Amino acid sequence: MSKEKKASRGRPKKFDRNHVLDIAQESYWKLGINQVSINELCKLAGVSKPSIYREFGGEDGLMQAVLERYNNTILSPMLSVLSLDALFNDTLKNLALYSTSADETSEMPKGCLFANMKESRLSLGEFTIEQIDKTYESVIKAFEQWVDAAKEKGEFKMMDMDSRFAAVYIYAQISFAQSQMMKGETSEDVRAILQVALSVL
Repeated sequence: MSKEKKASRGRPKKFDRNHVLDIAQESYWKLGINQVSINELCKLAGVSKPSIYREFGGEDGLMQAVLERYNNTILSPMLSVLSLDALFNDTLKNLALYSTSADETSEMPKGCLFANMKESRLSLGEFTIEQIDKTYESVIKAFEQWVDAAKEKGEFKMMDMDSRFAAVYIYAQISFAQSQMMKGETSEDVRAILQVALSVL
């Protein structure tokens, strides 16, 4: 009898951090970072609000964890294409293709969660903003190193262009394209515009 009472104390079931992050990432990505309340996320994930606060310290901590996870699982694999031994223009075309791909049968949302969060940064918490800045710098650094390598190989047309400026420009164009995808523009139209924007490089 005493053993049964002891077993019933505490959380009714084990808190599944990955499950909660899956639900939060998908919801933020599909609906928009400011369109999903913590109460809705708790309902979708089947967890209590106190358990979210215990695990993440609050909504800000949850958003930070989601962005960190998104960076590790989505952004980093995308940026790995920059390290491949391919011509600069070929990689640029692949980036444009990857950034504007839309499989209508896939459950993966269109656009980029990070771009959405960066756009909404003024309404987000301190920890999330710190993670946004950290993620942004890592993305820009990856592009900058790629541009530097292309310059060394003589594959970058605008040799006088500052490498960081080029990196920021590339990110801005891709980010805008993904934002348009999230708003429902067709992948073909967005890709065509992105390719024109990147052709100057």
